[in-house]
Amino acid sequence: MELQRLTIHNIASIEDATIDFSAEPLCNSEVFLISGKTGAGKSTILDAISLALYATTPRLENTQMQGDVQDGEKELKIDDPRQLMRRNTGEAYSELTFIGSNKIPYRAKWSVNRSRNKVDGNIQAKSWELENLNTKQLLTKDADIRQELTHAVGLEFDQFCR
Repeated sequence: MELQRLTIHNIASIEDATIDFSAEPLCNSEVFLISGKTGAGKSTILDAISLALYATTPRLENTQMQGDVQDGEKELKIDDPRQLMRRNTGEAYSELTFIGSNKIPYRAKWSVNRSRNKVDGNIQAKSWELENLNTKQLLTKDADIRQELTHAVGLEFDQFCR
């Protein structure tokens, strides 16, 4: 799999960011370092990639914490990825374009919003989609996306996290 472009909007510590893996200096680097101060968003970059591809993150999947968190009128599980939406925002998303190991270009997007995108709105269900950029076929059902990603990435979530 070859990452092309990652766009992050209101995920954890990152308000807005775009990383173009197909441009210099990243496009010619086999390995690169993500560095920065505590809270700068290093883990959030990895979370955003994972959210777009798998609609979850290792940070949440492996948490030892239990319980629910109150979000307006709803209670969210502590490991619910929607909790990664920045506080005091009405929407959040992670969008990743990549070329699969099957040589097909894709766009994967995970998003969540509050009612009417208002800060005080109730949190809505996540949206997750995968588009084949060659055929323009758009998958929106979780099972269909997971099946296609297995072919595109060649890894299940647990394998990807290793």
